[in-house]
Amino acid sequence: MLIALRQGDELIAVLTDPTHTPAALGQLILSSDLPQTYRLWVCENLGSDAETIHSTTPEALVGQRFAALNVVVLQRLPLPAPVPNTLPRLGLPDAAFASFRDRPGLITKRDIRVQILADLALQDGQIVWDIGAGTGSVSIEISRLCPGAQVYAIEKTLAGLTLIDENKRRFGTANLYPIYGLAPQVLAPLPDPDRIFIGGSGGQLPGLLSVCAQRLRPAGRIVLALATLEHLTIVFSWVKATNLHSSLGGSTPVAPGAAWSMGLRQIQIQHSISVGALTRWQPLTPITLVTLTQPQPNLG
Repeated sequence: MLIALRQGDELIAVLTDPTHTPAALGQLILSSDLPQTYRLWVCENLGSDAETIHSTTPEALVGQRFAALNVVVLQRLPLPAPVPNTLPRLGLPDAAFASFRDRPGLITKRDIRVQILADLALQDGQIVWDIGAGTGSVSIEISRLCPGAQVYAIEKTLAGLTLIDENKRRFGTANLYPIYGLAPQVLAPLPDPDRIFIGGSGGQLPGLLSVCAQRLRPAGRIVLALATLEHLTIVFSWVKATNLHSSLGGSTPVAPGAAWSMGLRQIQIQHSISVGALTRWQPLTPITLVTLTQPQPNLG
């Protein structure tokens, strides 16, 4: 059941039992922090003279009792327009974003997003690149926090670009500029950035890092969100090779005697989830955030 909810299936039918009741189902939906909402129909005693169908919401189901013989049907609802005066300044709910219909959970989760914003050490008026922007959730947060910034959301898929455009309209972030194409090739005409977030690299991470290092403005920084050990190994290797080449006087993005510094932060988030009358932890995929700080020449 939880898998179907997280996949965002448009129609789901659930045959309940004395433990997994409609009320328990409503509580499960509320506690799962889903990126979509559902309308529910509780169908009691189907085919009998006592047949009754109730149209309801997850909130209204909690604490309600129904006939023992029932089926619950869930229908995914269209994404409602955000109400501006109810939105938090920081940490927008995942469900507020337009997302992929077949993969609604494919979004940088709010818990991770907030830490990314902190690690970027943003200041208003900066130029920011969001590479592999997906739905644009990180770009939207940056644009709202720093209305004087120029935020470029680079996305290689048309589906993702469409979602970024839609979310830009939803949240009214005029300082967000969606860019279609594969980095690093598409980066050439963009203004040099003060901050770079890399959420996806399209399989070109070493070359992408080198281009970003060359284009990054003084006192800049790069933050990456990585879910695999292989990508983390690539970043380690790139930093080591770049710093070594610089120390030998090679032609690199690093001034002689300088070195990129790297900070690592692994985030493991667990949310509470209802299991019948009990509650357990539901873990999300661990994410490693890498912060690369632009090197300064060694003047000693």
